[in-house]
Amino acid sequence: MYVVNVSVTTTASCAFSVTCALFIVHRKLVLYPNGDKSRNGDGYISLYLVMADTTGFSPGWEINGIFKLFVHDQLQDKYLTIGDGRLKRFSAINNKWGFPQMLSLSIFNKASNGYLIGDSCVFGVEVFVIKNEGKGEHFCMIKDPSDGTFTWEVQKFSELTKEFYCSQVYLAGRHQWKLNLFPNGNTKQRGKHLSLYLGLNDCTKFHAGWKLFVEFTLRIRDQVWSHHHEKTREFA
Repeated sequence: MYVVNVSVTTTASCAFSVTCALFIVHRKLVLYPNGDKSRNGDGYISLYLVMADTTGFSPGWEINGIFKLFVHDQLQDKYLTIGDGRLKRFSAINNKWGFPQMLSLSIFNKASNGYLIGDSCVFGVEVFVIKNEGKGEHFCMIKDPSDGTFTWEVQKFSELTKEFYCSQVYLAGRHQWKLNLFPNGNTKQRGKHLSLYLGLNDCTKFHAGWKLFVEFTLRIRDQVWSHHHEKTREFA
């Protein structure tokens, strides 16, 4: 538990804050001694836990945690605990959680309750951070890679007897590829057409859920008149 001593003048309308380092993440307690009126806290002590420094966080950051806030009874050396036990998600959109009506001023200001003694009070916070196995996305686009063209010359085509043949593996756009050739066609095209496919050779190196979007052109060269036959496709 992190504890902070605060000297309070209850006629003030501003908010006090104290920064603390918890679990390598900087947070601060923000105190409204006369209540956070913007959240219907008039007549109460309002106390919040706030992310203090998020400048080094990546876009879309989230931190999940469960926390409790405390007010120290200085007479009986006990703590009043405030918390609902629910998971709170701190993010760039909402980096503050707490209680606008934490404790009524009538109870807080009464000396016999022990919360405000000699114009001094003690607040504390206990935080349990839930490990976030978050997912993220990374998008990288390579347009017209310099090594994007590969030529496969097939010798003695009329003597090919196997169902399919594979080219040597080649590198393009930082990935390894190969061509798959079915001389007599594949599946429904068997005996009617020649079938040619582009295949990714190094897909086992990627983590689960990866996606690769590719636009490519397959071309059969006309070695006499240069009237090449080609088709452009996309796949993911």
